[in-house]
Amino acid sequence: MNKLEMASMDIDKYLVDLRAAGATGLDQCETRLRNNARNVEKLRNLFYEGLAALMFLRHCWRVMLRESPDLQIELGGQVAYAEVKHFCQKNQDKLNEQAMLNARGGILALLDEPTATEGNSAWEQIADVAIKKASQYVEGAANILVVESDSECLELTVTSAVHEYDKRVPASADSPLRRLSGILLVNRGSMSFKERPSNLEFCQTKHAAVPLNDRLAGGLNSIRIG
Repeated sequence: MNKLEMASMDIDKYLVDLRAAGATGLDQCETRLRNNARNVEKLRNLFYEGLAALMFLRHCWRVMLRESPDLQIELGGQVAYAEVKHFCQKNQDKLNEQAMLNARGGILALLDEPTATEGNSAWEQIADVAIKKASQYVEGAANILVVESDSECLELTVTSAVHEYDKRVPASADSPLRRLSGILLVNRGSMSFKERPSNLEFCQTKHAAVPLNDRLAGGLNSIRIG
């Protein structure tokens, strides 16, 4: 079986899972997937949009897949929009894994964040993405950025990322940056067990033109497993 046939099978399963979970907007979604079946990177990013959609659907949200922003999400009649960004595993993750393997005699390994290898911190990278996505946010509505992360370097960074983002938001009321209401970080492949098992971190922005209301904010805070 060639790569194109394998991609086609993955697309079919992706669509079946979304349809079974109750997602809408799948005709347009399928067209985008088929058109990008030969583009491995683009297809992977589209699949992560589906993972985000399934996360919401499994927590009783209604979801419509779109082109831009990626998702329309609804809970209790309250609507918001979500733009999805996938962060791959970083070189620093591999260096940290090696440091842990090299640790001997119970000595704790010093794990670094990606500033040395990439020039800026993980939270700055998230803030940079949130700023670059400003044109995708819907004016007059609540918008969130969903960060789908395969990198352990991003763990416990969402609050710092939002703080960094807030520092960069202009005072101007009509700035597109004020359309972002919060950032949701999904740590794929890792789990925190402090109170309840969770791989999500969520933080609201301070200067949103349309802040998340209590229903939407509460719903986002209650999601534990991405």
